[in-house]
Amino acid sequence: MLCYLLMIGISTAIAQDKKTETIKVYGNCDMCKAKIEGALKKKDGILSKKWNKETLMLTVTYDTGKISIKQIGEKIAAVGYDNEYTTASDEAYNGLHSCCKYERPKK
Repeated sequence: MLCYLLMIGISTAIAQDKKTETIKVYGNCDMCKAKIEGALKKKDGILSKKWNKETLMLTVTYDTGKISIKQIGEKIAAVGYDNEYTTASDEAYNGLHSCCKYERPKK
């Protein structure tokens, strides 16, 4: 019985509260896709990510115990991409390759 309870405790400790959300992320091309998705790491709680360059929508599944959707937006903005949660700094945006420079939304 003790072994069974211990296993339940371990299972509970490693259970993830996962959530899937879709957010708008500005960008243009496959290079943008690689940078946007590359900014989101498994070690930070990202379980899956997929950015669509036609719709500008990122679908991300994440562990809510490790990261929030706002923090996800901040990670994407840090590599130069404006999104519905955070605006990239001018320095990060200006560091993008010329083909990746999208029309920035009005602030």
